Amino acid sequence: MPYAVRNSIVLAVLLLLVGGGGAAYIFFYQETRIEELLEERAVIQQQLGDADDLFERLVSVQERVELLNASWRQRPRTLVTEETASNTNVYLNAILAQSPELDLNVFTQEQVEQNGCGYTRYHLAGQGTFESFIRLVQFLEFGPRLMKLRNFDVREVHAVDDQRGRITHTVQFDIDLLAYYSDQEPFADDFETPAVAQTRFASITHDPFRSLVVPEIPPNTFDLPNVEKSTLLAIMKGRAFISDQKNQLIMLSEGDEVYLGYVSSIMPERRQVMFMLNKGGIIERYILTLRFENQFLGSKRK
Repeated sequence: MPYAVRNSIVLAVLLLLVGGGGAAYIFFYQETRIEELLEERAVIQQQLGDADDLFERLVSVQERVELLNASWRQRPRTLVTEETASNTNVYLNAILAQSPELDLNVFTQEQVEQNGCGYTRYHLAGQGTFESFIRLVQFLEFGPRLMKLRNFDVREVHAVDDQRGRITHTVQFDIDLLAYYSDQEPFADDFETPAVAQTRFASITHDPFRSLVVPEIPPNTFDLPNVEKSTLLAIMKGRAFISDQKNQLIMLSEGDEVYLGYVSSIMPERRQVMFMLNKGGIIERYILTLRFENQFLGSKRK
């Protein structure tokens, strides 16, 4: 057999072997593998959903993140990276400068930390006017620093002011203060805490802790006529003459001030003078009646 024919036969057999092996590989292995990959792709596409929908959701989430970051940067309250008792005392002193009629004692209790965030618990005990107390609450709850108040114990206290001749009302309180801090990067502040003096709040004048009735009666500091210890001596239209607790002659008109109240009405036809007295929140009517045997006028009050 010629050499060229023999080589041709050998080459043809090799081609048949290679082609048959490739066809068998494609038919028996690759076909099954392609079907498996198609099924896997279908599952992945079903899990991921539509690509356009995913892109729209991504854009929406990015916009929301930018909005939250802008809100965080513009927030009125700051979160300090480190909480120390000295810094908190400086902050509280700045608040007390806005509330001069308030006595305050601060006690450090505990520090609670969780993964770079936490708070220090302080106990605040003090006493002062309601206006000063409510200003303290406003600064701590809504002021420049992030703080919260817990466990309120507030009560009304009243005492007699001998110098001004009236009953003073104050508020006594015990409160827990939580001063928050965080050294985590997302919460880091890039601006200083605003000054307390620049913070403004709406004024609250109604005192819900003030009782309407008090057991104490203010002293007669200004030596006003005590009508309960006085005698009506004479009465005419619009005027009345009494002898007070010091046996001094005093002329009264409607609306004149007396101890614990004022002259409400002068009634010559009834020979009576009516007074309205406030006895620790209880309003009483007191009437003096002219008696003919009351002839002693006493010395005239200067």
